[in-house]
Amino acid sequence: MTAVQPPRHRAPAGAQGFGREPHPSGPITVAPRRSRLVATTAAPVQAPADEPLTMPIPRAALDAAAGRGPVPMAPSSPAPPAGPVAPAPMAPPTAPRNGLGIAGLVLGLCGLVVGLIPLFGVGAILLGVVGLVLGLVGVTRARLRIATNTKTAVTGVIACVLAIALGITGMVIVANAFTQLDRDLSSIGTTTPAAGSAPSAAAPATSAVGFGQTFTYSDGLAVTVDQPTPYRASSSAAGDVNPHAYSVTVRITNNTGAAFDPVLLQVAMSTGGDQASQIYDSANDMGDRPQNQLQPGRSLTYELAFSTTADSGEAQVDVVPSFSHDHAVFTGTL
Repeated sequence: MTAVQPPRHRAPAGAQGFGREPHPSGPITVAPRRSRLVATTAAPVQAPADEPLTMPIPRAALDAAAGRGPVPMAPSSPAPPAGPVAPAPMAPPTAPRNGLGIAGLVLGLCGLVVGLIPLFGVGAILLGVVGLVLGLVGVTRARLRIATNTKTAVTGVIACVLAIALGITGMVIVANAFTQLDRDLSSIGTTTPAAGSAPSAAAPATSAVGFGQTFTYSDGLAVTVDQPTPYRASSSAAGDVNPHAYSVTVRITNNTGAAFDPVLLQVAMSTGGDQASQIYDSANDMGDRPQNQLQPGRSLTYELAFSTTADSGEAQVDVVPSFSHDHAVFTGTL
């Protein structure tokens, strides 16, 4: 190593003691740098073996030692290693609420199946109404994106509407069928026998009789209708829709040798060609149909009231004892 004496600064003339003293920093020892190996075509040059290898002093350290710069400080903590940052966990997705749409479709299909049977029209209507409500709620959920089965909910609504329509149609068919059955049963007694056929055992002896006379069938059943008399209905009576009212007394005598059931007995009245309305008056025990069977050799009296449009002129009363008997017609004037 070689000691290098720093140059002395000469002070201007007259400065006290400045040129007599050495530099305050003293001699600086400088270590020679190790020569680098240079690759050339010639032989490599080695550094002298007696010189120790030294590391170069950073410029920042020299400046800090000379007081010309800040002293570098070590970081307080190591920097975090660079790398990919893991994403934050996401909340699990909410399951779609498709239950009501599916329930509406199932009820609609069941209503369609039940509606194919006219007798079960009421059941089809009930299933359709409940399914329609559930289907509409399902469609609303699908629009709000709470459910994902829009097509299923809409199909269920359509099926429920069709089920309701089938139920109503079935009820109308059943009602018409019962009405037609009642008409057919009422017209059995007026059926005209075919030509050449044997006369019925219950054929009447005469075609029509007057009020107060007896109409006798061939089987021994006798019917009598008295002359109609004016009637005043009570305030609670039903069927009193015309300006006039008459009461009619019907007597039936059973000479058939077997019990007669009067539950199917029908009585109708007309005046001047207009059909009279039967009056049901519980206050006067008017209009109650007899229920007990009429034994052979006995008679019963059945009183009815009718509301008529006329209080004079021709009147007619038709009596049908049962399905196996024709009409017994009684005529006269009021």
